Amino acid sequence: MKSIIGYLAIGLIKLLSLTSLSLAQKVGRGLGWLLLQRRTRAREVARLNLSLCYPHLSEAERENLLAETLAENGMILAEMGPMWGYAPERAAGLIRNVIGEDVLDEAIADPRGLILLAPHLGNWEIINNYISTKCPITIMYRPAKIPVFNNWMVARREAVGCKLVPTTRAGVKGLFDVLNDGGMIGFLPDQEPQKKSGVFAPFMGIETLTPKLPHDMLKKTGAIAIYGFAKRLPNAEGFDIYFIRADDDLYADDVRVSATSMNRSIEECVSHCPAQYQWTYKRFNRFPEGGPTRYRIANIP
Repeated sequence: MKSIIGYLAIGLIKLLSLTSLSLAQKVGRGLGWLLLQRRTRAREVARLNLSLCYPHLSEAERENLLAETLAENGMILAEMGPMWGYAPERAAGLIRNVIGEDVLDEAIADPRGLILLAPHLGNWEIINNYISTKCPITIMYRPAKIPVFNNWMVARREAVGCKLVPTTRAGVKGLFDVLNDGGMIGFLPDQEPQKKSGVFAPFMGIETLTPKLPHDMLKKTGAIAIYGFAKRLPNAEGFDIYFIRADDDLYADDVRVSATSMNRSIEECVSHCPAQYQWTYKRFNRFPEGGPTRYRIANIP
């Protein structure tokens, strides 16, 4: 059954690769609208996250942000067709501006290793495509639960020039090897790690379990880091890509100071396009003191 679902997903993405960006995004907005109409997991997780992170907004304002968030999250799914199916030249043509290109170029030219910290914001797939035109990049990813889809996904991402390593001990070792050789890696800094692999640090005013791995890699390899995200422009106009320097606290010896700096910079990225953040992800699962998760307390599956 999983294989059937995987092949259906692959077929849908291939079908969307035959469409324009405008049509793919309309499909995505429609998916977001469907998620909004019922008590879906995506809707309720996003609603709780937005209430935690934007308590100063009125309920009506948060509901408007929720609707737009689900539409934007639907678009990232539908955009897999263009991102994985368009010819590289056509995909590159969707990029309108690169803000902070000098930040990226200086970091690539540095002989030390480079970590691109790319939060789940906007369309992160087009960043992979863009970076691959500049230099090789190795990216850590969490394997999909359906093997047939996972294998196809890895093949499509590697077709644009990325190398992928899984979230395993061998994958982590691969990242260290790349950095020690002065290469570039990509890391998603806003995924919740296992408790032993994380540290609690403030994010959007909430003590949040945050990965320690970026701090470990920076300290042990002497690498540097920058942040990157791709902002979706209105009316299917394409994307603007942003690169932002890390502040000095990211390199602090204290892991909580470093994690706090990282989360603060992610907040800065999110401020450019709040609805395009993946609020549908259970980012605030654990409390520092332990006990039931926020989402379980709220009866969200």
